[in-house]
Amino acid sequence: MIENIHSKDEKSLRVCLSSSCASPNPSLTFCVKTHDRLYYMVAPSPEAMRIWMDVIVTGAEGYTQFMS
Repeated sequence: MIENIHSKDEKSLRVCLSSSCASPNPSLTFCVKTHDRLYYMVAPSPEAMRIWMDVIVTGAEGYTQFMS
């Protein structure tokens, strides 16, 4: 799953599942890519991972709409 959220100034946020990193639990690891940094996050459960990803995407979409 990859979500792209583009802002007004062409910066983007990407949220994607990550299987290529050294993680204690790769199946629960996802990354958040911004124009400046890459963040790897490990959720405690599949349900938590889904919620975290939804919150990040929803928050970024809300911020983009607020700024336009």
